[in-house]
Amino acid sequence: MAGILVFLLSVSLATTNGGKVTGSVSDGRRSDDSNANVAVAAVGENLEIPDDCKGIGICEDIPNYPEDIVKSLIEDLEKSNISVFNKDALNVPTVSRRLESGDDTELCRSVEKIYAPRAARATDGQWFYILNERERPRQTFRLEICHTDNSPCSSAIYIQSSYEARCVQKYIIRQMIGLDSEKKILKLNIQVPSCCSCVMKHV
Repeated sequence: MAGILVFLLSVSLATTNGGKVTGSVSDGRRSDDSNANVAVAAVGENLEIPDDCKGIGICEDIPNYPEDIVKSLIEDLEKSNISVFNKDALNVPTVSRRLESGDDTELCRSVEKIYAPRAARATDGQWFYILNERERPRQTFRLEICHTDNSPCSSAIYIQSSYEARCVQKYIIRQMIGLDSEKKILKLNIQVPSCCSCVMKHV
């Protein structure tokens, strides 16, 4: 599947007892919970994406999120001491930096925030659940989103008459840990908004 790297955790995520595998995250089965298999089988089949998420390709709040399954998988990862989760943070400028940039003018209106996605669209266009607990997010990503894509840049800049300047949404590929309909943990290539750039072109 284009843009998706199957994350092979069959061996490293299995818990062992005397050298024998007693449970495995990769196949979605837990030896102590027979109901988990039924729930995992439905993952991805009932994924509903709200319209306001489709434009940016990631979603923090979606219906029918498999809370119990995701919590169980995260626990298995952490018990195995496997560090696979990304944690971005916003850079808070110091007081001196804020004073120095007091006269700066942004050419494009944008919103910068940290997202803790629970669903995301891979580079092949398919949506997947992303492993994240609501109360304790494990995967966070910094995004900058244009207030209005393709809107004119600030009038503070001078543009020659033969050019026009517009605010364009830029994207970058980030990797997220998700879950597919076959009960496998995946490392997904996700295209996310990275910055809002003022771009000039000849008209």
